[in-house]
Amino acid sequence: MNQHQRKWLAIFLCMIVIMMMMPRPSLAKLPFDVRAKAAILIDAKTGKILYQKNAKESLPVASMSKMMTQYVILNQIKEKKLSWNDGYKAKKIDQLLSTKPGLSNIPLYQGEEYTLKELYDSMMMVSANASSRALGEMAGKTDQQFIQMMNETAKQLKLSDSHFVNTSGLNNKDIHPYEVKGTNPEDENHMSAKDLALLAYHLTKEFPNELAIETTKKKVFHITDTQVIEMVNTNEMLPGGKYPYEGILGMKTGMNEAAGHGFTSHAKRGDKELISVVIGAETKEGKPSSKARFMETKKLLDYGFKQWECKRVNPADYVQQPNIEKGKQETVAIATTDQSCIMIPKTTDQPIKGKLHLKEENMVAPIEKGQKLGTMELTGPTEQYLTTELKKQATIDIIAKEAVEKENWFILLWKSIF
Repeated sequence: MNQHQRKWLAIFLCMIVIMMMMPRPSLAKLPFDVRAKAAILIDAKTGKILYQKNAKESLPVASMSKMMTQYVILNQIKEKKLSWNDGYKAKKIDQLLSTKPGLSNIPLYQGEEYTLKELYDSMMMVSANASSRALGEMAGKTDQQFIQMMNETAKQLKLSDSHFVNTSGLNNKDIHPYEVKGTNPEDENHMSAKDLALLAYHLTKEFPNELAIETTKKKVFHITDTQVIEMVNTNEMLPGGKYPYEGILGMKTGMNEAAGHGFTSHAKRGDKELISVVIGAETKEGKPSSKARFMETKKLLDYGFKQWECKRVNPADYVQQPNIEKGKQETVAIATTDQSCIMIPKTTDQPIKGKLHLKEENMVAPIEKGQKLGTMELTGPTEQYLTTELKKQATIDIIAKEAVEKENWFILLWKSIF
């Protein structure tokens, strides 16, 4: 090797060393991959996103869309437009839909009477399609009006990637000729994983007591006065199911050809409460599978419970103490008014930072102990929320941990001169 070649080799090696030493952009790394078309995991208390995959993609979700039927019905009860004891006499359409082979159903025979509570329980436990249609008629008087109520509610809740054409989540071709007038003959309900998580968030926040049926493994349904059927919850993660999971509370399964197998779950352990959504779960071989939706849900929930911690916030860990003008000390120690914990990842390659928003640009003494100084928001790739409103709610009030007295006039004068 001649001198010229050695020179260029040295330059080349130096460039490699320099490139290796240069700071690299830190990218948020996913802890794992969920085998599904789309998935999301959130903190159920705040709507904070802990994991997401294709979360904004609007997809067929099958019976998980019954959660919107559920939400509208529960709102009608809250507004006293309906009650749990209201009766419903089954129609011919209910009998035809509920006895059609291949559909998730509890038989509703024409002329038989059922209570709203019975229909609601069968919809949530075993995804009864005719029961969801009957509930829609009870609330909206007609199928068409109830579908309009569902879509209007979606707009109110800011479910921007959702559209409903029936109460059940079936493809319209499966319920032909009973599809809602004005809808596409081959259309079906579409939602994104993020929208499902947001809907689940509202359900758990607004109707915590009404969700108890989702934890019931078995219950009897009276088809007639003399004929009963045992309903077995489709949620196999409940105690007694095939894949029991500690802390599971609900919520809804879904499955059809277009949607694949999906599950929206709600679970709680200690001070952590999570909501997960899986749409179109698959096996390692890439095949749709009922078991896969529960295994992928377990993967999400395990990640949330094991890799995140509910931690009380010490603002001093994230922001500097505010400067104080004309005080006997130049800074003031700070604390929070809220003693609740927030979800923080146990390990991350991108540290969480804080941003302090003071009520006044210049804080001037005297400052009283407990005086509100402003708010703090946490920033960084892990600080994502379902909506901007929930992000705003996540800001933390900051108060003075101590009093700061005003300096006497002589010292202030002295400081201004020197």
